[in-house]
Amino acid sequence: MQRGTVVIAAAGKEKGGYYVVTEVLDDRYVLIADGRRRPIEKPKKKNLAHLRRTNTVIDEISTNRMLRKQLSSMTQEDK
Repeated sequence: MQRGTVVIAAAGKEKGGYYVVTEVLDDRYVLIADGRRRPIEKPKKKNLAHLRRTNTVIDEISTNRMLRKQLSSMTQEDK
């Protein structure tokens, strides 16, 4: 898993939501953000076992607004 990878939460309060990996802590944990409930400034620590990886990687994660826009386009594709 690398920084910028789009993931889907498979467990917890975030279940079913799209998030972006903002930082890889170790081989078991990452920090995720969605720009809304979890802004870039306050990411959520999440176990990799509770995430499903997608094939999408966002190259630049600069603002919460941009992050929300990227993730909403992914959500629209699924519908």
